[in-house]
Amino acid sequence: MNSSSTAKTLLFWISIVFLGILLWKLVSANKSPTEVVSYSDFLQMIDNKEVLSSKIYLQANSANVYALLRGSQKYVQTTIATSDLPEITARLKDAGAKIEISEVKSGDWTLILLNAAPLILLVGFCLFLMRQMKGNAKRALVLQAATARTGIGYDLHRLEYGRPLIVGGIELPFDKGPVGHSDGDVLAHALCDALLGAAGLGDIGTHFPDTDPKWNGANSMLFLEHTKKLLDEKQFAIEHVDAVVITEKPKLGPHFPKMREALAKALGVSIDHIHLKAKTNEGVDAIGRGEAIAAHVVATLTSR
Repeated sequence: MNSSSTAKTLLFWISIVFLGILLWKLVSANKSPTEVVSYSDFLQMIDNKEVLSSKIYLQANSANVYALLRGSQKYVQTTIATSDLPEITARLKDAGAKIEISEVKSGDWTLILLNAAPLILLVGFCLFLMRQMKGNAKRALVLQAATARTGIGYDLHRLEYGRPLIVGGIELPFDKGPVGHSDGDVLAHALCDALLGAAGLGDIGTHFPDTDPKWNGANSMLFLEHTKKLLDEKQFAIEHVDAVVITEKPKLGPHFPKMREALAKALGVSIDHIHLKAKTNEGVDAIGRGEAIAAHVVATLTSR
């Protein structure tokens, strides 16, 4: 349970307890009804030391006196003039009765709170619903903002003898390598296209055209690093990359751990974001004859 749910539950039960206490006070008051007596009878009770304690509630020109009688736990009430207050308090003190004087009658506050309790609960319930609606709206905005976007990438390079074979940022021991304007890293190029496509930022040819001499023989990890900067500017986060490299030779599986490390480093993500697979073309077409190498990549982004 999150902190918001805990707070709502706590407020609900506080309201229930509060209402229960008020109802209990009302029932308790009804079990001990107050008897109205005359001023002279009340004075007689004081003189007979029947009064255990008294509460005096001051009004504008008078005072209401509530007294608890000894033994019977019975309450009596009388009204006196303000001018008689000194005499009453003096006689109560002489009789050993406890005296409490207040500006407001607590019983009135109990009734006021009791009458207001349904309104308080209603307001609290409305505030609860408003918070729920507001929270749902925020969650909807977060979900909308974090909508996943997917891009696909594909690249293929011819292989020629005497060229270095670089795949996923790693040079592999082999007698053939790709023909390309840069280092010909087929996996990195397909990955760039997948990421750029998911973000709606064009393709690798738009950002690194083969007509620009500065990319001649360039390390394709630079392409990935620049692509990551473009994603950051657009507030995109890389969630997952799934790639398959298609070649007859050499075997790529043993080199995947280093490839994943190199790609993850260039993209600024952990290696568990990168998943690699290898396939052959079963001797079919240029790839099957060992004349080419290709890669397919699917990249998933979320907006932040």
